[in-house]
Amino acid sequence: MKRFAILVSVLLLIGVFAAGSLAQTQGKCPTSAGWPAGRMYNPQTVEKLDGKIQSLEMVTAGRTDIPARVLLKLKTAKETVTVYLGPKWYLEEQQVELSPGDYIQVRGSRITMDEQPLILPNEIIKNSKVLKFWDDQGRPMWRGQGPGSKQK
Repeated sequence: MKRFAILVSVLLLIGVFAAGSLAQTQGKCPTSAGWPAGRMYNPQTVEKLDGKIQSLEMVTAGRTDIPARVLLKLKTAKETVTVYLGPKWYLEEQQVELSPGDYIQVRGSRITMDEQPLILPNEIIKNSKVLKFWDDQGRPMWRGQGPGSKQK
């Protein structure tokens, strides 16, 4: 009987650890806490797009320690694609307001997330003003910063 209790305990522990591992790999999209955006940036898929902003969306991870993120829907001549802009505070520090209807040019890495195209932008140009988001190696420009810590 004691061996049976130990076996059941070991199987329960394995089940708990397996469930935790599976939960961490699900929901890898811009709205999930564990979204691996920077690791998915691919310099080989960088392209240029232009079009009008269809919408801007703030998404939260449901946790106070993860800042709200901004997604932009860009309508081009060929498609409507999502552009991931990063943390809301970083976009606000760019001091250029983006709004639906604005014409912009985007240069960034096209990836696929949840079977949908997604652009991780190196830069966005609006009325000759350049907003920087990812460097050419795929590192986010806000890396190592936080709200209110804009580098000069």
